[in-house]
Amino acid sequence: MKRNRIVSGLLIALCPTVALATPSNQFELSNTLHGTVCSVNPDVWLLGGELKVDAPISINGTLITREGKEAPQNSLAALSGSGKEKTQHYMTEAIGCIESDDPIALVGAVASLYEKQFTTLSSVDIPAPIPEPDLPEAPEIVKDQFETKAQFEERVEKLRLQRQQEIAAIQQKYRQQVEARNAKIRALQSNIDLRKENLDDKKSQLVARAFRDVMGQPVVTTKSYDAENQQMHLLFKASNQNYQRDIVLNVPLEQAREVYNNIDQLDLALTYNYDQQQLELINISGSYQDNEFVGDVAKSQYKPEALSVVLESKADVSVPGLEMQNPNLIDSFEVDSRLSVADNTAADELKSLLANVTAAEADSSSWFFNLSIEDYANSDQVAYARNSGEIMSDVAAKVLGVPERHIYELIDRDATSGAIKDKLRLMLDNVAEGDTVYFYYSGHGIPAIPDNDPYILPQDKIPDYVTDDPFFKLDNVYKTLSSSKAGKIVVMVDSCFSGATDGVSVIKGVAASRLAPKKVSIDPERMVVITAGRDKEYSNMYQEKGHRLFSYYLMKSMIEGNRNIDTLYQQVYDQVKSASFEMGDLKRQHPTITGNQTISL
Repeated sequence: MKRNRIVSGLLIALCPTVALATPSNQFELSNTLHGTVCSVNPDVWLLGGELKVDAPISINGTLITREGKEAPQNSLAALSGSGKEKTQHYMTEAIGCIESDDPIALVGAVASLYEKQFTTLSSVDIPAPIPEPDLPEAPEIVKDQFETKAQFEERVEKLRLQRQQEIAAIQQKYRQQVEARNAKIRALQSNIDLRKENLDDKKSQLVARAFRDVMGQPVVTTKSYDAENQQMHLLFKASNQNYQRDIVLNVPLEQAREVYNNIDQLDLALTYNYDQQQLELINISGSYQDNEFVGDVAKSQYKPEALSVVLESKADVSVPGLEMQNPNLIDSFEVDSRLSVADNTAADELKSLLANVTAAEADSSSWFFNLSIEDYANSDQVAYARNSGEIMSDVAAKVLGVPERHIYELIDRDATSGAIKDKLRLMLDNVAEGDTVYFYYSGHGIPAIPDNDPYILPQDKIPDYVTDDPFFKLDNVYKTLSSSKAGKIVVMVDSCFSGATDGVSVIKGVAASRLAPKKVSIDPERMVVITAGRDKEYSNMYQEKGHRLFSYYLMKSMIEGNRNIDTLYQQVYDQVKSASFEMGDLKRQHPTITGNQTISL
């Protein structure tokens, strides 16, 4: 009768028709189930030596093994060149801070390595980044002295459209390549996330593998035989480590002498249980020829041993090369060509107007959150957003009476994903019952394909992947504001969420450049929202004034003393509509208002 063996959580009989389930946290060490780490010194790894393993191992993309060749054992074969060489990999780096001769500690260290290997990616798994193509050289834009302003603007627009056509084909090919790579990155990341979620189920298998790799094979020698109790006392040693235990095997008297004299033919199997970082011997069995013997665990000199497996992989670990690529080619000429035809000699009149206003009395119940982004890391700039944002904070302080300490301002590079979430939460935590909250945003608006849910775009986000963080969905931003204790919430958004700003598509190389964003819901009693334009309209720059068009007239109206929302909106609407009409039919812009229009500033 052949004995059953525990392999990878299954009790499998050598008879192929039998397979019974068994606890997955048990494993066996035997002559047939042993590992491949070769070392007689448990500290060799930690002291900078080498251990041989059967495959290359990497952590976070860094290979920690070197490859070598193992010479044939047969000297004649080696001389003749007929022997097969086996490829070996040598571990050359320490995996933890272990200062112990205890082989169990080394098992824990190797198990930690295997867990890291299981939950991280090797650099060879990660597809290489797609090189960004070179764009055509941008033409020099200089107004000729014999050229009228209208002629110059016409020439610039012609050059811009010609350049757009040249870049379109390059952009489309680049987008296809990057999106194919990003799909592979997402699949790899998803696989790693799934492994981390299932790590608890896998841990016992990894501990079993580490135990076998470190210990090697069981080596058995005889000590004595107790004829009265028919028990054979044996000394079990691990072939690779200084690890030995006395064990007791129940061997009938009539078979004892033969087994004792041929102990090297005894096939010993030790079954261990790993649970809650404790390693315990739960079964001993021996096979000699066709005879099976059961061990006596209770009488064996063995006690449960603590096994520490330290894993840091559950935390987010940055893997080099696993970042998503931006599929949008950024061409500064798109915006610079427009700015080149602007008359920048005019002084900022809003500063002059604001300087002549009598400051409002500070109102400790008012709060202002200012999010203004001009220079994006992964998208075209939003011209003049910085200038408008900086003056908007001054307007909030002097006209609306918001104390300086109550103004939370994130402009350009400060407006990262993490900073926006942290700062907004920090401010709203300070808002008391019945306070007034003002929220201003100037930047890109993204209609997320395919549902066209509108999102605001943080400075560091790639437009295509803003949906990865639902916090920036406009619906959720409004819900975050509404979840505060504020009694009145005034939202001013200089973004149209059509996917284009200043006539430039934010997401490049896709069929639709101007999309109708989905409607969002707001608190109809406590909140009023004024936005820069309708569904498919652009949010325009106002070159002559050095501001965003909507923001310029919004601030101007507030500086002039309009505190009634309905009156303020109507004035801004008329002025933005008129100014945008002069910019051209494609730049028509009509501000919108939703919510409680009876609210006053």
